[in-house]
Amino acid sequence: MNEVLVLHAALSGIASVQAVTRLLEALPYAYRLAIGRRDEDARLASLAGIALLLEAVRWTRGEPPDLRSLRAPAGGKPMLESGPPFSIAHCAARVAVAIGERGELGLDVEDLGSGGRTLREIECWTATEAALKAMGAGLRELRAVRLDDDLRGARFGATRLHLRPVTLADGCVACLA
Repeated sequence: MNEVLVLHAALSGIASVQAVTRLLEALPYAYRLAIGRRDEDARLASLAGIALLLEAVRWTRGEPPDLRSLRAPAGGKPMLESGPPFSIAHCAARVAVAIGERGELGLDVEDLGSGGRTLREIECWTATEAALKAMGAGLRELRAVRLDDDLRGARFGATRLHLRPVTLADGCVACLA
């Protein structure tokens, strides 16, 4: 797996009203509309992910990307026209972004919570979602993902994916594909 930078933050109190407004204004119109259709929590989580993306690109390339180049093709994964490849994930408590210079990435993060699911189930779910995101696939293609027993790899059709658990914070499980 090539070098990947993962940034993350707690969602509580992450953005001021002014910062959110400025970020929304900088987004392409279609992207702004898509975010505007989400409920408030999902909208703020998406904007927090974009803010982390800006910071990650600034760290790796020395300057933030032009947000006008941010695209979210219908049924596809978000991308920056000039790169780098990235993946944004959030759960109720955290938001995270992974960026690298080569290859597609998929990142998923889930709260451990008290929903009765075992740690193994949550690890399998984050690995599956990370693989789907790396492939630019949606949940409708869930059955196409075949996880290795040790959760270090997966197959999506003929494509082999490397998986890596990512430690972000207590109370959450994350996986990078």
